[in-house]
Amino acid sequence: MRITEYPISVYQDFEKAVSGDDRFQKKLIDDGYPEWAAFANGILGDDEAVMWLLKNGYPEMGVLANGMDDEPAAMKWLNQHPELFYYCFCQATKNDKKAISWLEQSNYTAFVILAKSIRKAMRRRIKRETFWYKINW
Repeated sequence: MRITEYPISVYQDFEKAVSGDDRFQKKLIDDGYPEWAAFANGILGDDEAVMWLLKNGYPEMGVLANGMDDEPAAMKWLNQHPELFYYCFCQATKNDKKAISWLEQSNYTAFVILAKSIRKAMRRRIKRETFWYKINW
């Protein structure tokens, strides 16, 4: 199934999972959408989740997760993919205005919303990884 053809409830559950709510990770798996749970984990920095996507028939999701992390080979693959959607979705997570506009004009409004959620999750991840030395009193 193409990433754009899932029920809206999957996108809603993914949005909560990528925000860090583990209950929705489990829900996605229990509902038969482990690829979306793995995609959320991949975006949050889990390399094993990305490898699972690549090995289990979800290469676009695996490459998207890597592209959102600015991995050069992933960005090249996304840029050369025959469907412009993948590159634009990736770029929308980086607040690229042209990509966001393309998604909106192409009736992928749900993915504009997901891109915003992913961007927030990535910022939290970067902050957590960058400020590892923070002392908790």
